[in-house]
Amino acid sequence: MIQRQRKRVISLLFIADVLSILIAFFYSYGFRFYGYLIPVNPEKGIPPLHSYIVVFPLFLLIHLIIFFLQGFYRRKLRKTGIEEFLMIGANTFLTILIVLAILNYLYAYSQGQAPLFRMTFKISHGFLIVYFVVATLLISFLRNQVYFYFRRRFARGLDLQNVLIIGAGEMGQKIAQKFVRHQDLGFRVLGFLDNERPKGEKIQIDGGVEVLGSLNELEEILEKESVSDVYITLGLDNYPQILEIFRTVHKYVVNVRLIPDLFQLLTLKARIDDLDGFPVISLDEPPLQGVMLAIKRVFDIVVSSVLLIVLSPFLGTIAVLIKLTSPGPVFYHQERIGLDGKCFIMHKFRTMVVGAEENTGPVMCQPNDPRITKFGRFLRRYSLDELPQLWNVLVGEMSLVGPRPERPVFVKNFSKDIPRYMLRHKVKSGITGWAQVHGLRQDTPIDKRMEYDFYYIQNWSFSLDLKILWMTLKRGFIDKSLS
Repeated sequence: MIQRQRKRVISLLFIADVLSILIAFFYSYGFRFYGYLIPVNPEKGIPPLHSYIVVFPLFLLIHLIIFFLQGFYRRKLRKTGIEEFLMIGANTFLTILIVLAILNYLYAYSQGQAPLFRMTFKISHGFLIVYFVVATLLISFLRNQVYFYFRRRFARGLDLQNVLIIGAGEMGQKIAQKFVRHQDLGFRVLGFLDNERPKGEKIQIDGGVEVLGSLNELEEILEKESVSDVYITLGLDNYPQILEIFRTVHKYVVNVRLIPDLFQLLTLKARIDDLDGFPVISLDEPPLQGVMLAIKRVFDIVVSSVLLIVLSPFLGTIAVLIKLTSPGPVFYHQERIGLDGKCFIMHKFRTMVVGAEENTGPVMCQPNDPRITKFGRFLRRYSLDELPQLWNVLVGEMSLVGPRPERPVFVKNFSKDIPRYMLRHKVKSGITGWAQVHGLRQDTPIDKRMEYDFYYIQNWSFSLDLKILWMTLKRGFIDKSLS
């Protein structure tokens, strides 16, 4: 049901985006070449409109691809106003850069070709400046109008979906919270039916959701209220009651949906597959699959290879300083557990004295650890010792963003003591992650870091990866415990 409503909103948002880009493009052409604020170079004159019409599909396609990668057409639809505006501005800026790069390449490539194949068109920079401003403002405005349109319809009771939840336990409350989160899509929780709670009790969800009565009052509620969907969240031990609820609900034109206790076991995602006609529920499916997994991998390859090339003089300088300040090798190679629980060798600049664990065995590094060299403390403070892991990213053993990998001995202990710990290995380990940019490092209790790792895995999107990388550049590199 949420998906159906979401598709309606997404369809209108998609149409609004296309219309905004179309209007902004041709308005910018007219303003640039026929307006009076930006004079036209008399030697070049006004370029023909058809030259810009040929370029328009490229603008439109790149805009929409970036919107998709930013998560604008899936998952959480409504972002905060300033967040959405900034993301639209970033989308427009990236689109202009990509189009400009493509057109400049085609122009340069075609100069050596025969006259028939030579490209003479160069897009106006003045046009691009106007387009950036107009497109950002217009896309933001029309998107807000789409949200406003739906809010008005829902406020008048049009297309409003009234949801009745049977069972006010933990699962029922979680379902209610989901619908409260999607209020912009026109969902309203009428209340709960529950045999264990008194009628009139307020469950503390967004100001309170009332218990309307017991299960015996289901038919009465369906008669009085305009219920569109009934969600059954009772345990499987209530099987006879569930059958009775189905018999009652099927007397009305109401959608009925069953969420059994099985789904309380989930920590990631669920997917229903088909095994020769039998539905099979796959538990704990990571959201990072298919095309998006390929996009993340391409992004990792491009960024890691560029950084390794650009930073190579800096990396060489660090290597020399390590050799000059302490005896021993430059690099420290350590076994870690990564994707699907497989071992790999993670590379770091050496920051401790040689043989640091000969007497202690495997132990976590602590603040003011005496085993850390003077220069190693500097490297650790600014996380420069992690830079060789760009090679792990390039060869596919790690990703730029993901949960930090742990050593096998620690993983073995954590998996015994912490339920579902191994689920963090459903995605590739990362150089930086959601926990790290919030200041949670090795001296933070593992269960606290786990909360942040699970949030990342459950809510993964390409835009979340970009956000984490930006937060890392802003503040994630500095380890304050080593100040």
